[in-house]
Amino acid sequence: MPAADSFICRERRLTITLFVVGALLALSGVGSLMLGAVYIQPFDAIRGLAPGGEDFDRLVVWQIRTPRFFDAMLVGAALSTAGALLQSVTRNPLADPTILGISASSGLVIAIVLVLSGNPSDTQLALAGIGGGLVGAATILYIAWGGVVSPLRLTLAGVALAAFFSAAIVALLASSRTFLEINLGFLVGGLYGSEWREVRAIAPWILPALVGAQLLSGRLNVLALGDDIAASLGVLTDRTRVMTLALVGVLTGTAVSVAGLVSFVGLVSPHLARYAVGSDQRRMLPASMLIGALLVATADLAARVVLQPSELPMGILTAAIGAPFLLYLLKVRI
Repeated sequence: MPAADSFICRERRLTITLFVVGALLALSGVGSLMLGAVYIQPFDAIRGLAPGGEDFDRLVVWQIRTPRFFDAMLVGAALSTAGALLQSVTRNPLADPTILGISASSGLVIAIVLVLSGNPSDTQLALAGIGGGLVGAATILYIAWGGVVSPLRLTLAGVALAAFFSAAIVALLASSRTFLEINLGFLVGGLYGSEWREVRAIAPWILPALVGAQLLSGRLNVLALGDDIAASLGVLTDRTRVMTLALVGVLTGTAVSVAGLVSFVGLVSPHLARYAVGSDQRRMLPASMLIGALLVATADLAARVVLQPSELPMGILTAAIGAPFLLYLLKVRI
C-alpha cells in the first residue's frame, strides 16, 4: 500500500499543479486580451473572440492580442520542454537552449536568411530556425557524447558557443539595413507584431514535437539510471539522445523564429516543475510545458503594460527572472 499511496500522492500533485498553473494561464490570457496600448473592457474583450463584427475592439482582440497570446504559449511551451529535455539527456541542471548556445545557433541561421532574402516568409524563418537549432543540438551532442563531460564543462562550452553565435548575429544584422527594425525584438526577445500567420507557421512543428517529447519520457526516465542500466533494460541510449536533441532543435528553432533570443525560460520552468511534481519525466514534462507557457505569456503581458504606451522587450523580463535563478543553481547544485 505505501507504493500505491505514493503513486496517488504524485498524481494528486500533478493534478493540482496543472490546475493551478492552468487557472493562472487563463487569467493571463484574459489580461492579454484586455491590456495594452488600448484598454478594452472585460466584456468587450470576451465578446471580441466571438465570430462576426468588424468593430475596433474585435479587431484589436482577434487580430492582434489573441494570436500574440497563442504565440506566447507556444514559445513558452517549446522552450521549457527543450530545457527539460536538455537537462535530462545531458544530466546537467544548468542545461538550457540559451546557455548551451542552441538558441543563438538558430538565431544565426535566421539572421543569415534575413540578410540574404530580405523578406522571408514565416515558414521560411521557421525552417531556418529549425535548421540552426539542429546544428546547435548536434554540436552539443558531439561535445557531450558518451556522457564523459562534466556539467560545468558542458555549460562553459555552451556559453562559448552562444557568445560566438551571438556576435555573428550582431555582425550580420549590423551590416544589413534591417538592423534598426528588428534588432531589439530579435536579439533580446519579444513578440512584436505577432499575427495568426506566425501561429500557423510554428504550430505544425511545435505541437508534434511536444507530443514526441512526451512519448520519449519513459526512455528518459530509464536513461537517468545510467547508460549501462538503460542498455540492459533495452533502451538504445545513443538513439534516444539523438532523438531527444533533434526534438530540442525543432522546439528551440521554431520558438526563436517567432520570439527571437528569449532567455532562461528553458532553465527556470523545468526546475519549478520538478519541484512541484517530482523528477518523473512523464509528469515533469507536461508540468514544465504549462509553466513555460505561463511564464512567457505573463512576461509578454507585463512587457506591454509596464511602460505604456511604449513596450519593453519581453526577454528583459525573462532574463530578470532567470539570471538570479542561474546564480542560485550555481551556488547549490554545482
